[in-house]
Amino acid sequence: MNVESNIALIRTIFGNPIIRPIIKFLSTHEYNGRSLLNYALTIYSGEEEAKKVKLIISSLIVSQIINLGLKILDVKEEEVRRMFKNRSLRRGLEVILRSISKYGITLPQKLDAPFLVVWNFTNMCNLNCKHCYQNAKTVLKNELTLEEKINVLKQFEEAGVAAIAFSGGEPLIHPHFFKIAEEAVRRGFYTAIATNGTIITDEIARKIKNIGINYVEISLDSIDPVKHDNFRGVRGAWEKTINGILNCVKNDIFTGIAVTTLKMNYKECRKIIEFAKNIGVKRVIFFNFIPVGRGEEILIEDLNPWEREEFLSTLYEAMRDYGIEVLSTAPQYARIVIQKSHGICISPLHFYAGPPVGGLNYLAEFIGGCGAGRLYCALEPNGDVTPCVFIPNIVLGNIRNKKFKEIWNNTPILSAFQNKDILKDNCGKCGFRYICGGCRARAYVYFKDITAPDPGCINNVEFYEKVLCELKHKTELDQNQFNLITGALPIKPKSTISP
Repeated sequence: MNVESNIALIRTIFGNPIIRPIIKFLSTHEYNGRSLLNYALTIYSGEEEAKKVKLIISSLIVSQIINLGLKILDVKEEEVRRMFKNRSLRRGLEVILRSISKYGITLPQKLDAPFLVVWNFTNMCNLNCKHCYQNAKTVLKNELTLEEKINVLKQFEEAGVAAIAFSGGEPLIHPHFFKIAEEAVRRGFYTAIATNGTIITDEIARKIKNIGINYVEISLDSIDPVKHDNFRGVRGAWEKTINGILNCVKNDIFTGIAVTTLKMNYKECRKIIEFAKNIGVKRVIFFNFIPVGRGEEILIEDLNPWEREEFLSTLYEAMRDYGIEVLSTAPQYARIVIQKSHGICISPLHFYAGPPVGGLNYLAEFIGGCGAGRLYCALEPNGDVTPCVFIPNIVLGNIRNKKFKEIWNNTPILSAFQNKDILKDNCGKCGFRYICGGCRARAYVYFKDITAPDPGCINNVEFYEKVLCELKHKTELDQNQFNLITGALPIKPKSTISP
């Protein structure tokens, strides 16, 4: 059965007028402070027994619905039951089912709550990175108090958020961090830290491990200490970062390396991946550079479309060659992976790239591509909620005066992030728009329009050239600087708009 047929079948089953009201009833009716849907999913996983008649009936109904879906997806029931013993994954499935009952099957799927919130925990930082989207250095006067942070966790739990990634600034240097992280783990969130790693001693690594934090992602931008230190603004940072990585690996923490992709380092990607594998790192993720915050000052470092295409192709080959997770936040990576593997591999989200589980390849159509304001959002140190850490100027609301659930569900501008059929120009016409759709932050930074084309894509060369002309005019670049930015190839690759 082809992708289109499977998508149609999913719509028929989960969008039918009987199943949707059933799921809605189970998600809106409670027993002992928990929804019947939550009970049913917990019982399905084997983590709880059904002792009341209403819970037995609820669990039987949900079990039948899930198993029907698994048949379509060609996924084994026992694998899923085992997977959903994890509370955060159950919470994610609950969000999906609740969203289907509320919105029906949409393409991409509109969610009742984000899977992930990136929490910029503080503006404090011990480095001075050239690209910092947060422009972090010192603590802000209006950062959330400890009591307010605990309330944030309650609101995230109430909304159904599955995962929290603590970022910054540097979260580990804030005195509230471990108390809040421990509480996040206790409440069942998948809990991650994005850190520069410089203060992760063996003792701190053990503390991270003992609390139960699921994942630590440490920034490393080059295997050359001088290059890394220059970019991070502090001499000796590279050595401290490497020690932090090694301490996490030694304490058996799931550890990833995060690389900001720039002209200065994109050709190093294979060396970085090989280095990561040799020191025991499980994942390397290459972040799209978005010129916001201090990053506005190094716009010259942004990859052009040809460089990005070459780079993402190299990443796919490296993933295959080195046997560790190699990911990118560039939405175009999903297209590259599908094209290079002839559809055998998928990368629907920036935390997975590889062979699909069962028939999950077509689920990329529902959940793939840029997740800003759709699958995830950001929380600023002062309580502002934004659609993405790289779009700080669009404030959806503040958690101090409006509940998170209300902000997510009742802010009109989010509908523009959640509808890929309104994307403009080539991004809107592209056959890969549901699994890619371009980076909305890059569109906003360059064109002040979240539905504009992403000028970093090979299909949007004319828009990239428009950006260059404006940049040259505004900044009065000399020809050498202009040539450095463009780095254009003499023969431009063909467009890849059609899948």
